[in-house]
Amino acid sequence: MDKNQKRFKVRIFSPYQTYYQGEAVSVSAANRTGPFDILPGHINFFSLLTGGTVVVNTGFQQLEFQIGRGVVRVNRDDVTLFADV
Repeated sequence: MDKNQKRFKVRIFSPYQTYYQGEAVSVSAANRTGPFDILPGHINFFSLLTGGTVVVNTGFQQLEFQIGRGVVRVNRDDVTLFADV
């Protein structure tokens, strides 16, 4: 783990619980065009997510969350993912 590795803020939650809130070096998910990764400095965007696994790499561990569907917003190294909405 490189302690100088760039990070960004991530919040993943559903109407009923918070799955993750903290920093990450990458987030992986999928939309209708296929799987994608969000890395530090990612362009701002908004996407509907298909069901499957969302993977958060904190730089120390990989966390996996199963979602039915969702919405993700990336805004200046701040990622918000609304699961099961």
